[in-house]
Amino acid sequence: MKTLMATEDNLGDFYKENKKLVADYIDTRIELLKLGAIKITAKTLSALLLIALISFMVLFFLLFLVIAFSWFMADQLGSATLGFLSGAGVFLCIILVSIVFRKALFLNPLIRIFIHIGTDDDAMEEETDEY
Repeated sequence: MKTLMATEDNLGDFYKENKKLVADYIDTRIELLKLGAIKITAKTLSALLLIALISFMVLFFLLFLVIAFSWFMADQLGSATLGFLSGAGVFLCIILVSIVFRKALFLNPLIRIFIHIGTDDDAMEEETDEY
C-alpha cells in the first residue's frame, strides 16, 4: 500500500515539475504549425499570382497573334469579315482543345505544383538530419 502511495506522489511530483515544459513544448509545436501554414499559404499565393500573370500574358500574345492572322486571312480572302471569322474559328479551336484536354493541360500541372509547394522537400531533409 505504501509503494502505491509513493508511486502516486512521485507521479504527482513529476507532473508538477514538467507541467511548464510540456506547456512550452505544446506552445512551440503550435507556433511551428502556424509558421508552416503561413509558409505554405505564401508559396501558394505567389504561385497563383505567377500563374495568373503568365496566363494573362499568354492570352494577350494569343489575342495579337489571332488579330494578325485575321488581317492576313482578310488579305488572302479579300474580305475583312471572312478574315476575322477565320480568326474567331482559331479561337474556337483553342477553346475546344482546352476543354477536351483540360486535365492534361491545366488540372494535373496545377495539382503537381501545389503538391510540390505543400510537401517542402528541404524541410523534410532538415528534420531527418536532426535525428
